[in-house]
Formats: sequence, C-alpha cells, structure tokens
Amino acid sequence: MQKPVTIVTGFLGSGKTTLLNRILSEPHGMKIAVILNEIGEVNLDSQLVVQSIGEELKVMNNGCICCTVRGDLTKIAEDLVNKGVVFDSLVVETTGLADPSPVAQTFFMEPSLQEKFYLDSIITVVDALNIHKNLDEIKETMDQIGFADVVLLNKSDLVGPQTLIEVESKIRAITSLAKIIPTVNCEVSISEVLNLNAFDLSARAEVDPKILKQYHDHSHDEKIQSVYLEESRPLDMQKLNRFMELVVAELGSQVLRSKGVVNIEGMNERMVFQGVHMNVSSTEDRAWLPNETRMTQMVFIGRFLPQDVLQEGLSMCIAQ
Repeated sequence: MQKPVTIVTGFLGSGKTTLLNRILSEPHGMKIAVILNEIGEVNLDSQLVVQSIGEELKVMNNGCICCTVRGDLTKIAEDLVNKGVVFDSLVVETTGLADPSPVAQTFFMEPSLQEKFYLDSIITVVDALNIHKNLDEIKETMDQIGFADVVLLNKSDLVGPQTLIEVESKIRAITSLAKIIPTVNCEVSISEVLNLNAFDLSARAEVDPKILKQYHDHSHDEKIQSVYLEESRPLDMQKLNRFMELVVAELGSQVLRSKGVVNIEGMNERMVFQGVHMNVSSTEDRAWLPNETRMTQMVFIGRFLPQDVLQEGLSMCIAQ
C-alpha cells in the first residue's frame, strides 16, 4: 500500500523543526517516519527533534536535498519500505534553501517510488516577521510559497494586524492554490497538515508546466555558507551571553540563521538557542541523558562568515 508523503519546507528559521516536533509529539496514534536535511556537515536538527522517534529518523547532511543528494533521498525512502520499518506516513523536512519542486518530483517521477509513496501535500512555513526581507533577498522563499498546498504563517503574534493582512495579501499574490493558516509556534491541528490529499499534479502543472519535465536546473546563492562549531568543555553562561551579543552586533546582518545545543557548567539540562537574522533566543531543554556526551554544537548560516573569529569567540566562553 502506498504511504503518504508530506514535504515540510520554508526558509531558514521559519519554524519547520518546531512543526516537526509538534507532528511527532501529538497523540494522533500514527507512526511517522522522518527524513531530515540541512546545509553543512552536521545536522543539528536531528538533535532538536523529539527523542522518541528512533529508527524512523533518517538524516542527510552536506548538500541540498533538491539537487546533490536527490539520489540519497530516493534510496532512503526505498530503504524505509524495503527494510520493513513500520510507519504510516513519511515527512520530509528540507533545508531552508531548498526549492521544493524537485523534491516533489522525486516522489511522482521516480518509478521505484511511485509504487510505494504518493505525495500528500507540501507544507510551507513562513516567518511573518521576516518574510518581506526574505522575499527581497532569497529567491527560494518565493519558490517555497508558490509551491505550497498549505502555508503556515508562523510567528503571527510578532506582527500587528495590518502587517498580517499585508503579508497574507503578498502570499496570495504568489499562490492562489494554498490554504493560509496563521500560527504561533506552529500550533496547528494535525488534521491541517497530515493526510490532506491536497497535492494536485494537474493544478500544479497549469501553474508551472516545468514540473512535468525532468529535474530542471536551479542555482543557490553561493555566498551562503554554513559554519559549524563544537566544544567539549562546559561553557560559562555570562561569557556565552557576551559572545552571542557580539555576534549579533558585529555579524547580525550577515547571519541568516543560527542554532545550537549548549553545555553550560553547573546545568543538568541542555541549553538550546535559536536565531533568525538579528533575533536570538535561548531556552532550557531536556536533561542530558546518562549515556550522552555533553558537548556544545553550534551552526551559523549566512554570508561571508568568519569561521576563525567565531571559533575563537566560542573558545573564550569556556568555564574556568
């Protein structure tokens, strides 16, 4: 029997992983398999999703899911079925720089996948606070919105009513097909994002005839890079706060996305931080597990980021 596939897309920091955690945590009774992809050599998102998923979580690093690792996507999806992993639905979370069109094509143009999967819907998470900036600067943002079956207009509490109306109008100008749902922290009923049977290939082909052709070429902003930092020694909270303040002050306009899991001296819980552009926040997360290596791992995604400066700054946060 064919399994439904939900593609979750959206620009860096829009709330995709928050939505994924909600999907995995809700008591819907379904078994969800997940394929994650992120820019860079290390996928921190696999540590930020809920811990109960186990063998149903597959990770692809170091590449864009819509081009260089498309073959890996096909292989992983096939392996989930061929190896007998039990699941009811597959969720694919793309990197924030992915054009969802070739990802979708993987499931309706690859003969080996057509027998096992059908594309249920494409969910695009939009950052209501930063959407104007993202649309102006990043081509993929428009592609992600234009290809959506459902747009979650996330962080809608961070903008005023008039701005929200303007943002909805801008989204509607890009796509007439998608359902728009304003959300805060991606709080949405699971019935609004799973098992929708919303993807209509004929309607998509009318909007974008290229979807019926073999993977069409596209390019990314080559200036965008991912910087990964790690530190095994515990950090001092005050020093870390000063370091992050300096990052925002000196590199804020260059950083598109930042996130990390942090090991703070004297804390039994992980500290998780998330940043979008110049807005950075942190929260206490779950307790470190007994068999887990306590380690700080950070990812900064942006333009012209000085890895040596960031690495030196992190090393200055080590607790004495």
